[in-house]
Amino acid sequence: MMTLRRLFPLFLVLILTASCSQPSDTDVRLRVLETSDIHMHVVDYDYFQDQPSVTAGLARTAALLEQARSEVSNSVLVDNGDLLQGNPLGDFMARQRGLQDGDIHPVYKAMNLLDYTVGNIGNHEFNYGLDFLAQSIAGANFPYISANVFHDDGDDDPSNDIPFFDQYIIVDRTLIAEDGSSQDIKIGFIGFVPPQIMQWDLSNLRGRVVAHDIVDTARALVPKMKAEGADIVIAIPHSGLSGSRLTGMDENVSGHLSQVPDINAIMFGHAHRVFPSDNYTDIAGVDIEKGTINGVAATMPGFWGSHLGYVDLQLSVSGDGQWRVIEGIGATRPIYTRENGKL
Repeated sequence: MMTLRRLFPLFLVLILTASCSQPSDTDVRLRVLETSDIHMHVVDYDYFQDQPSVTAGLARTAALLEQARSEVSNSVLVDNGDLLQGNPLGDFMARQRGLQDGDIHPVYKAMNLLDYTVGNIGNHEFNYGLDFLAQSIAGANFPYISANVFHDDGDDDPSNDIPFFDQYIIVDRTLIAEDGSSQDIKIGFIGFVPPQIMQWDLSNLRGRVVAHDIVDTARALVPKMKAEGADIVIAIPHSGLSGSRLTGMDENVSGHLSQVPDINAIMFGHAHRVFPSDNYTDIAGVDIEKGTINGVAATMPGFWGSHLGYVDLQLSVSGDGQWRVIEGIGATRPIYTRENGKL
């Protein structure tokens, strides 16, 4: 019979062999960039004052975008919505000039140059009616999503409602890891709009669409996205951040979305504010220094192009292709600064 002393080298070989055969994790950094609430301020011009402006304009945000992309190996860009309405140019395009077959809305002539991954529908997209909305987004060379708007089928049973837009998308990307290797990932994006559109634009929407609760919709669909292969899920709610408890059909629920399992980042908007900022220090679960809500990285980039929002996700992928989020931070960059009250 072999003694323990003679068996020890064999045990050591088996242990080392087993540890060497385990797949090692690979670190990957992904930057998710966001614009929101552009409201037709495509160029740095104040249409109300009829003069140039240094405090607004997607054209100025685009300069920040170029810099932010150059700093990382991997990035995606999303727009949160409230794009088509907000200044005289938007009204002119919708109410006077209109769009003919084959026309591309001016805002998409600009945005198509910036390589957006996906756009979300904001509440002001409905201001000019569903037909103009459809004509407009047809000119975008990136897809649109909105999870909680459905065709109005005339009954009171929400369980059989058919989505009006694509509720989410899952895109394939190849990311460059920190060790230089290429790693394939499936990124899920899901968008939301305040259900209050049925009040704010009732005359445009009555009999054509209905809206469902944002958080309930997320709870139903995020597991489905994971089942369909999404390695990470990015939420794009056109919804602000409030410390209020849920009552159903709530308007500002980005904080509550942070508690939906498997949402890994929140790119929000609607409130025309900046997150992270001191505006939100009193809300439970918010970490202003890290830009997180209940540990989920989040950002909201002001309005009219005033800021570029971004979330940096530190990811890890195992040898068998399983992804997890190690850490995330949310932040913004302004297109202008003030010193002593002066630009």
